[in-house]
Amino acid sequence: MRKLWLTLAALALAAWAANVRLYLKDGTYHLVREYQVQTDRVRYYSVERSDWEEIPLELVDLKRTESEAAERQAAVDKETKASAEEEAAERAARAEVSRIPQDPGVYWVENKTAKILKAGEVSVHTPKGRMVLQKLTYPFLSGKGTLEMNGSHSLNVFTDPEQEFYIQL
Repeated sequence: MRKLWLTLAALALAAWAANVRLYLKDGTYHLVREYQVQTDRVRYYSVERSDWEEIPLELVDLKRTESEAAERQAAVDKETKASAEEEAAERAARAEVSRIPQDPGVYWVENKTAKILKAGEVSVHTPKGRMVLQKLTYPFLSGKGTLEMNGSHSLNVFTDPEQEFYIQL
């Protein structure tokens, strides 16, 4: 829906930019689609009457007409550039989202590829004497145990100081 509105806004802006104000020296203007400067006349296509008309060159303020047309073109170019940058940012965000798997787990990104972090294997050791005391004195003695991870070091080694991690629940 947002793309539709952006497209309609771009079309409206293009239609607005297609019309030019042909300024006269008395301060008024004609709304024209295009104009051509000939030797002693200015020929223009009138938006109001949908027909070609001519006016003497000495009645037209060409300097003001051309400066406003340049300003309008700059505004259109700026809007087009902003729209293109926004579209590129949306594409980059979609590409990043598609790069991450949707399965539950923890992932880390290395060289623009997502790799899964494997869970470490752990075991819990509880002393048997402590378990007997816990059963005998239930409300007074809390259960304690030792959690040990298998292996002498981590399976995952990260070299990038600014590592990216993603968690899918």
